[in-house]
Amino acid sequence: MNRKQKEEQTAWLHEQFVTAQALFLTDCKGLKVSEMDKLRTELRSRGVSLKVLKNTLARRAYEGTSVSVIGSSIVGPRAAAWTTDPDVAPALAKILMDFAKTHPNLELVMGVLSGKAVTPAQMEALAKLPSKQELLSSLLGTLIAPMSSFAGTLAAVPRSLLNVLKAIEEKKKETAEAPAPAEAKPE
Repeated sequence: MNRKQKEEQTAWLHEQFVTAQALFLTDCKGLKVSEMDKLRTELRSRGVSLKVLKNTLARRAYEGTSVSVIGSSIVGPRAAAWTTDPDVAPALAKILMDFAKTHPNLELVMGVLSGKAVTPAQMEALAKLPSKQELLSSLLGTLIAPMSSFAGTLAAVPRSLLNVLKAIEEKKKETAEAPAPAEAKPE
């Protein structure tokens, strides 16, 4: 790679790091190219970028960005996965954690979430969080439950009244249809 290509690569990485809301570093030593491609494809489907870093270029690129807290972690073969959408961070962590379980050569090193350093243990906790959609669904269900219960209670009053009226109507029909007792004739 010549000097101009290195400068372009550094500038591109810097732009990516400036906009990154979540970035996770992994040690990718020992992973096959096909395994990295599989991980890259899975991450891309969620709107996440993955790049195997050239350490010197990456160190230059993160200067002055919110991800600069990862500085000392960029040693050895590192890959960075990042997203500009903070809502995707739990999904990103989950994908990396699940991939690391099936591919022991992938090791989570460190992360940055909204400018704060994140340890692998914190990434694991983040991966266990429900998605934004699941949280919104749960919240909506919680908000609707009292209204639904109240509506059911209100509907029960007229329904009970109708049931009582129906029972009275049936009772009157039974008494009207029943034969009148025969009158005793005087002798």
